[in-house]
Amino acid sequence: MYQEFPSSQLAQDALGFHCPRWAELPCIALYMDQVTGYINDIFQPIASDEQEKTLTKAMVNNYVKLRVLTPPVNKKYDRSHVAYLVVICALKQVFSLPEIARLIRTQIDHCPVEQAYDCFCEELEKAMAQVFGGQAENEEGPASEELTLLRRSVRTYANKVYVQKRLAFAAQAPQQEQ
Repeated sequence: MYQEFPSSQLAQDALGFHCPRWAELPCIALYMDQVTGYINDIFQPIASDEQEKTLTKAMVNNYVKLRVLTPPVNKKYDRSHVAYLVVICALKQVFSLPEIARLIRTQIDHCPVEQAYDCFCEELEKAMAQVFGGQAENEEGPASEELTLLRRSVRTYANKVYVQKRLAFAAQAPQQEQ
C-alpha cells in the first residue's frame, strides 16, 4: 500500500501545490469574503480532510485583534494582507501565533515584504516536493539564520501535511478493497 501512495491523487495534489507569488496575488483590495475564499482556494489541495476551511472571518478578525495582521483599510485587504495570511495559514498548523509573528518579523527585518513572501513561497514548494517526492533535505550551501529558520519552518509544515495525507490515504484503502 505504501507504494501506491506516491501516485495517489492526495500525494499528487500536494506535489503540484503552487503558492502564488507576490506578483500573482490580487492587486486590488479585497473584502473579507473574497480574502477568505481566495486563501481557502490556495490551500485546498493540501488541507486535511478534517479541516473544513483554512481561513474564516473569525480567524482574520482574531489575527487583527492580536496584531499579527494590520487592520484593513475601509474593510478592504490589500496584497500585503493576503501575503501575511498565506504565511499565517500555513504556519499556524505547526506554530503558535506569537511564534509566527516572530518568524515573519525575522524575515521582513532583512528584506522587503515582497521578497520575503516570494522566498516563503519558493521554500514551501521546495519542501512539499522534497517531502512528497521522497527527496532528502537539500540545503544549498551555507544559509543565513533567517533562511535556515524559514526552511525548517516550512519543512515542518510539509511534514505535517504529508502525515495527514498519508493517514487519509490509509483510511481510504479499506473502503477501496470492498
